[in-house]
Amino acid sequence: MNLRLPGLLFFALLGAGLLWLTWPKQPIPFVAVDWHGGIRRGDQAASDVVLREYDAQGQLQLLAHAQDAYHLPEGNQTFLNGLSLERFRRQGNLALQAEHGLLRNGDQELLAWGQVLATLGSDSTLRTERLRYDPKSGVIETQDPVFLTHGRSTLQGVGLWASVKTEQFRLLHQVRGTYVP
Repeated sequence: MNLRLPGLLFFALLGAGLLWLTWPKQPIPFVAVDWHGGIRRGDQAASDVVLREYDAQGQLQLLAHAQDAYHLPEGNQTFLNGLSLERFRRQGNLALQAEHGLLRNGDQELLAWGQVLATLGSDSTLRTERLRYDPKSGVIETQDPVFLTHGRSTLQGVGLWASVKTEQFRLLHQVRGTYVP
């Protein structure tokens, strides 16, 4: 028995020494699994993501949250799950919620899909399945069916063009609704 203990101790020390010698001396670059199951360098994934944008005076202009985000650097695209976004404006805040989102070209375009709900001002809402939002121009567009409410008035149609900046909108096709003063 006494001969086995020194032999086991020797192999344990040898194993620890080999592990120490082969351990990486510098950080390993981040490697992630993409949607197709392949492993690629440079992809990034994160959970519970918060994005804040401030103006030159330090006032919060945009607050976005996603349960999960996955960034593809070669296309400069970020996939989002569980998206909520709020843009703070003097004339009333714009809030948007969707099951999924895609930021394209950095943050130049947002595509949102899956039970999209937008709140425009204090008593106006928009519901659709998909939409495109251009933060620079403030334009919201969709070709899908749209349901709008403003107070107790409702409008339905297919397709929408709306400007957040000018607060104008157009339903494009099959428009019907009820106006309640």
